[in-house]
Amino acid sequence: MRGVLITNGFLWSTKFDELADMLVRSAKERGVELTKMENTGCLVDTGLTIFPGFRGQPDFVILWDKDVLLAEFLEHMGIPVFNSSTAIATCDDKRKTHMALLANGLPTPRTIFAPMTYDNIGFTDHVFLNRVSDRLGFPFVVKEAFGSFGQQVHLVKDKQELYELFGLNTNGKKVTDSKLTSNQILFQEFIESSKGRDVRLQVVGSDVIAAMYRSSETDFRSNASIGGECRAYEPDDDEVWLAKQAVHAVGADFAGVDLLFGDEGMLVCEVNSNAHFKNLLQATGINTADEIINHIIRSCYRNSFY
Repeated sequence: MRGVLITNGFLWSTKFDELADMLVRSAKERGVELTKMENTGCLVDTGLTIFPGFRGQPDFVILWDKDVLLAEFLEHMGIPVFNSSTAIATCDDKRKTHMALLANGLPTPRTIFAPMTYDNIGFTDHVFLNRVSDRLGFPFVVKEAFGSFGQQVHLVKDKQELYELFGLNTNGKKVTDSKLTSNQILFQEFIESSKGRDVRLQVVGSDVIAAMYRSSETDFRSNASIGGECRAYEPDDDEVWLAKQAVHAVGADFAGVDLLFGDEGMLVCEVNSNAHFKNLLQATGINTADEIINHIIRSCYRNSFY
């Protein structure tokens, strides 16, 4: 069995490279040839072979990136892609994630989407900010729809902080540049009972393979990338069910599900299609790369019989 692992040629760091190497190593241990390529070398070109230097067509592709159009193109070529273009797109946009969770009746924090505007216009009418704050009440969370590692996530405690985030004074007049890098935004109920703590459950296939408790004493966010601490966690049956349902809702083969501690039970906060798993390995000793490769092998063999 031969596969291709695609990463983003414009985004490189040690932690991204380590994960790719872990997947390649896990594949090799299982007799699978997994070739690393960057999306800059796999251009979507309707007239040429997309994998330069690769003999024939791979049995599968792991898209360890968010290049949705590339994933769609590969799927049109008949190549199994893990995760699928639909799953990646749904997880990448936090608004689409919440719509998928809502459609499946899963509990989430109350969420409001900012109205659509154009990049060259921005938010020229800010009356909607007052409507949002009236509905959610302060404090609440402002998130950019696209972002990772707890970045582009802000907790606003009052109208002044909310308006400053948008570069406005409290009269709605533009006074400085917005602190937001995107006009695609959602507003979310702040779950006080989960301040600085959450649970990450890693789902592969139909199983929760590992879980960790994340906490921070200094930030309302618990992400390890911004200083949160991680330890192994034993989820109960309800948490396992909720994580598996969340992954099913977005159509992913594998994903990391973040659960918040609500007053009346756990809430799904986010579903991460390409969740980084090094911290999970350190906390639990379980290598997600092994489970992902095992799942792909099973899926490819299963599909070969149909």
